[in-house]
Amino acid sequence: MKKFTIVSILLAAAMLAGCASGNEPPLSAPDSNPVSDPVSSPISSPISSPISSPDSTPSSSEPTPEDSEPSAVSAELPFPLYGADGAQITVSEVTSATDSDGNPVAPEVLEDTGWEEIICDGFAFLAKPTVCLNSVDDADKYDPETLLLDAPRYTDTPYERVRVGDKLGELTVKSASTLFSRIGYEDKEGVMTTEQILAEGMSILGMLRRCDVAFDGTVTMTGYMRVCVSEYGVEEGEVIFVPDKESMALPLLNFHHNYKDDVFDTAVWQWDVSGFHYASEYPTIRLGNINDGVDISGVPTDGTSARVSVTVTDISMFCDTAMSSFIDGKLVSFEVKEISI
Repeated sequence: MKKFTIVSILLAAAMLAGCASGNEPPLSAPDSNPVSDPVSSPISSPISSPISSPDSTPSSSEPTPEDSEPSAVSAELPFPLYGADGAQITVSEVTSATDSDGNPVAPEVLEDTGWEEIICDGFAFLAKPTVCLNSVDDADKYDPETLLLDAPRYTDTPYERVRVGDKLGELTVKSASTLFSRIGYEDKEGVMTTEQILAEGMSILGMLRRCDVAFDGTVTMTGYMRVCVSEYGVEEGEVIFVPDKESMALPLLNFHHNYKDDVFDTAVWQWDVSGFHYASEYPTIRLGNINDGVDISGVPTDGTSARVSVTVTDISMFCDTAMSSFIDGKLVSFEVKEISI
């Protein structure tokens, strides 16, 4: 993961969930309380293999006339702007841009202080999940006195760029989008220049604001299902699913900007919900709402978790560093294995 030497500051908006900084709580509730507060320094758990293996066609090593001189649209932007993979964004990757007044700005004429938001359609940044433990399956790692599982507070599994059409296991990327924002990078004179940002010790990486991804395909997982009774940020009746460590079939979109080291990592939050404790890099996974007709017969509706096997489709996910993170899916079928708590 590329690491920069500059130091960053917090975005002005408060973070509510998995993307939140180490000083902000994720989505929680009176009966759904995080019992650990991640600290700033990440804990390493590198993954050596990429998260996707899209089909590719090898190209000749001989340069072509087109390759000898980069075109204007394939050139890097005339100011630093980086994805979660640490790569500089190019002009051709910019779908649209707006200035501070909301007026559109053509990608080819973008200047350092001439934009407030940039949208890049067609790609986003995902990682491989590495932590998903619970107090039932991983009882040997659970301390009932501290209500903590033996898990890292942060992981630094690298986020990699995925594009529309890439295959990730049983899923294919159907749509993807990345948003960059300069909100919070202003002073009394207006939008700050790159030189001013660096002089103030602020982070260019902090401009990565949000990613959205949707998938074609269906996945089957085992884990624990509950119905939300009263959890902050989640509607009553929402069907929540927590995979076990053998079913981390979904990619991870829950990046967190580590301001101290100026890198992206992922927080591992620990939750206790009606006596069921779990630690996961995943944000909340929602599979519909019983108040909208989702049938989960056999699963308690009082917040108790049941062990289930689920098949899910229409999967989408987003991470907004100034708001929250969620994964959503449509429940195709499920089977109750046992009531765990």
